[in-house]
This record gives sequence, structure tokens and C-alpha cells, in this order.
Amino acid sequence: MSSNPNLPKTQSAIVITEFGESEVFQFVNDAAVPTVGEGQVLVKLAYAGINPVDYKTRQGLGWGAENIKNKQFAENKPAILGFDMAGEVIFSNVAEFEVGDKVAALNFNGGCYAQYNTVEAELLTKVPEGVGLEIAGALPCVGTTAKQLVDFAEIKAGEHVVMSAPAGGVGHLALQLLMRKVEELGIKLTLICSAEKYQKIESLIDSSQLEGWIDYTKEDQFPELNADVLLDLVGGEAGEKALTVVKTGGRVVVLPSIWAQKLKEAGADKKLQVEGFIAKPNAEDLAEVLRLIAADKLQLEIQATYPLEDTAEAHKALEKGDSFGKIVLEI
Repeated sequence: MSSNPNLPKTQSAIVITEFGESEVFQFVNDAAVPTVGEGQVLVKLAYAGINPVDYKTRQGLGWGAENIKNKQFAENKPAILGFDMAGEVIFSNVAEFEVGDKVAALNFNGGCYAQYNTVEAELLTKVPEGVGLEIAGALPCVGTTAKQLVDFAEIKAGEHVVMSAPAGGVGHLALQLLMRKVEELGIKLTLICSAEKYQKIESLIDSSQLEGWIDYTKEDQFPELNADVLLDLVGGEAGEKALTVVKTGGRVVVLPSIWAQKLKEAGADKKLQVEGFIAKPNAEDLAEVLRLIAADKLQLEIQATYPLEDTAEAHKALEKGDSFGKIVLEI
């Protein structure tokens, strides 16, 4: 374990001691800096992205909240949310990373709404030249998820793919990755979104290459497109409604995965192959997405950046559900 006397002992952070609405956030200046274990690196954060899973965890929902309940809350300790991080290494227990390295990680142990965080070195990747730390801090969760989602779908040449929510954090990156498959594999791509979001994504892609677009705000029933694959980034009733577009025996990949069983039951008459998708932290996948951004082959949209002490406002903005791209915290 690290015992470097020069490392900071306390830090500013956003903590919670109970689940609830954004009012449960507390800004503190005396949170403990985590101890650096074997195989770990201590990072001074510059930016941390926020994601829908963050506010669901804050509300007490899902696996993130369960972890907090069983660990920090069970020991009467505060918890720090946040899975996205980018910053500079200030202490390293591994040879691969040195003090001063600019790094990013998807850290499912949380703790990113703070000045410092430890991370397993195997989850960490260096930020390439030409990519700023704000982009790198916003990217880990959505970038890793988008890449893994498209890989998981195993889309074949010439297939017709329909995707919902193409302007969200994950969606706007997955959209761009799918457009690469339009060019490389000749797939057909149809999107489900509002007119407002469609206008926004036209800044990212050449919409003339799309097979089509469904405005969910105007369609009571979606057309029967006989699509091979539905990438459902919404779930719930919207996901059920979208099943109309898929051919009998077609594939459905749903994120969040909690809706998989519901969609499987709803699509039983069409014998749909429904699978829930869960992203896994992976340094190689994150590094690949960072390389695409560095090469100007992928663009990450940032809607707004908030200072750490305004985390509650950032959560409220994200919960509105109308963001284009990512909302980020500046630490």
C-alpha cells in the first residue's frame, strides 16, 4: 500500500449519505483521499462525466446503489458517485503509468465526483495527443458502451438496423460507429427520434446516407420495416412500440438490460431474439474510441460543463432527458 507522505490526505468531493433526489448531494472539503493499493494508480481528476446510471444510483436504483448500500452505507460512511474520470497521474504503483501521465478510465468502483481517485491500472488508458481532458473525462462510459454495444450486435453486411435515441450520450457515438458500417458493410440504418434531435444529429453525420427516420412524437404505430436488428436505447413502452419495425425472428439488443425480459415477452409472437446489454470497463475499448476521436473519425458532443459544486444542477439537467451528447463536471 502507498504511504507517500507527500500525497494529499483530504479533498473536495460531492458525497451522499442517503438516496433520493439531487438535494441529497453534499459538497465537502474534508473527504478522505483513497489509499493507493497494489496495481493501482492515484489520479488528480480534471473532469468527470455524468451518466443516467449516476442519477439512478443516487435515487437508490440498480447495482450501483446496491453496492453503496452494502459497502459505504452499511458502515455508516458517505459515498461518492461517478464512473467517468480523466486527469493526471500523481502516484503510481505500476510500471505502465508514471507521474504526469494524462489518463482516463471507466471506473465502476465510483468515486469520480472528487478531486482524486484511485483506479486499477488495467482499467486505465493514456489520453492521446490532441484529445483534451474535458473530452476524455466525458467519454469513458458512453464511448466504451457505444463500441461494445455495436460489437455485441454483430451486424452483418447488408443488414437493416434500426436504432432509437441517436442523440443521447451513448446514442450519438453509436450512431457514428454505425455510419462507418454503412460505408464499410453497406448496412441500412433507420433512426427513431424527434425532429429536434434529428436536426442536431445532422451536424454529426450525412443524413442522406440513412435508410430512413421515424419521428416517434408523430407516429402512433411504427411501420413494419422488416429490419434485421433493433438497437433499443430506451426500453419500456417505447421499446415495445419499436418492436413493430423488426422482422419475425429478428434481433433486438436493449440498453438498459433490465427491459430485456419485458421486450422478450412483448415480441414472443414474432419469435424475436432479445438480449439485454451491459457494458464492461475495458481499457482497450476506451483506448480505441480515444484514438478515433484523436483521428477526427469520431466526435463527442458536450452539451454543458458544470463546476463540481453544482453537481445537483448537472443531475437535474441530465434528468430532463433532452440533452444532446454529454454533461460534464469540471473538478
